[in-house]
Amino acid sequence: MKYIHFIYALLIGLILAGCSDDDASNPTFDDDELPKIYMEWASTYVYGLNDVMKYTAIVSPDDNITCRWLVDGEVVSSGLSVEHQITSPEPFTLRFEVERNGLSSYRTAQVTVTKPFEPKPHERVVMGVLTTNGTSDYVQWDNITHLMYTSLQVEEVSPTLKLPDATALARLKTVISLAHNEGVYVIIDIAGPMNVISGVGGYNQTALNQIAINPALRTQLIANIKNFVEEYDLDGVNISMNSANNDAGGLTDHAQIAEFMKELGEAFPSQYEGERGTYFVTASIPMAWNNGDQYGYLGGVDRLDWVNLMLFGGTDLSPVQHAPNWQIADNIAKFAGKGIPASKALVGIGAFGVKYDIPPGTSPTWGNIDEFLAYPTYKEILAMDADAAQKEHLQMGNAQIFYTGLGTGYGTNVSSKAGEAIAAGAKGMFIWTLDNDSQEASKSLTKAVYQAMNP
Repeated sequence: MKYIHFIYALLIGLILAGCSDDDASNPTFDDDELPKIYMEWASTYVYGLNDVMKYTAIVSPDDNITCRWLVDGEVVSSGLSVEHQITSPEPFTLRFEVERNGLSSYRTAQVTVTKPFEPKPHERVVMGVLTTNGTSDYVQWDNITHLMYTSLQVEEVSPTLKLPDATALARLKTVISLAHNEGVYVIIDIAGPMNVISGVGGYNQTALNQIAINPALRTQLIANIKNFVEEYDLDGVNISMNSANNDAGGLTDHAQIAEFMKELGEAFPSQYEGERGTYFVTASIPMAWNNGDQYGYLGGVDRLDWVNLMLFGGTDLSPVQHAPNWQIADNIAKFAGKGIPASKALVGIGAFGVKYDIPPGTSPTWGNIDEFLAYPTYKEILAMDADAAQKEHLQMGNAQIFYTGLGTGYGTNVSSKAGEAIAAGAKGMFIWTLDNDSQEASKSLTKAVYQAMNP
């Protein structure tokens, strides 16, 4: 055994002897090797006016290299480091380039410069809803007055909020800064588990309900919400009621949920010292035949800026339009009778459809209807038919898709819905969700809603 150890040590010594210190610390590179850039880098950054950007890059190979830092194509520094003061409020592109023997690499980022907040003037509210998967590219800033981010979820009977991953939170910071630059307020949505496409909460998901009716737990939850709002410089809170009521026995404690909403309002005053000077407290109400009875207690919550009427996504045992116009006047009148006037109601537009694919000869029941349903997004529907934007219904073989379109002469298009909302005296409308809307102006639901609400 000692002999084997001796041989092993001898081999190691011979190997080390063949490697000088210079060889280990100074590797050589061929002339045609591409220079690689090593540094922390993001695709978007946010700075304030007169801030100084400071970056240092590491490049390998680093022999025979030429480096440049550019702002909108103009060189502001040569070398591996840059210190550049931002003197204009306009957004710009930051670029780092390195060249070695005719080969080059680069990094680019879009930089937003924060500006003093000036609320966008509007006659009626138009709110866009952005999901945790969404980016600022999905937001049509010219076509919204408010933005809601959905959602921070409550999945267990604990006041702890489940946060999106670090990438989503970084995107959120950028979205908030861009929104405030555009005069748009940003509200955070608090919800239980939900189908994000349709906004429908999980059936009998009771965690948020149990916290809301427990004085100690709701105090902790409100504190956690407030910490998040302050950390991310948000403008208010929305509670999705689709997970704050259910039929699981005594958990439907309306009086205690109302107390939760009142305490939430006390934590977020309607006026405070600050640049934007206001917090919004809102609630989302799902579409249901008995939603007036289930959520009418909100009429007793004085500190409630508005309710979001989720008037879409309804299904039946046979194919039907999921967002019929009659529900607008019906719901607004229903909640006005509960103490929530039309001036505190936003009417929702769903950027998705309901697809029925029921085999011939099949008679679905409420126990199995979900097996025959799908929820394609508005973007997906547009990809199915070149003229889909001007329709509200597609027949695809045996399957049928119902959705809200832009055409005239149809029963559930944006124009007719906006007319119903205005006639009923609604505060405005919202789009669920911006992620699923078209960015093409001629097909955009968001643009159509904004133009109808603020002609």
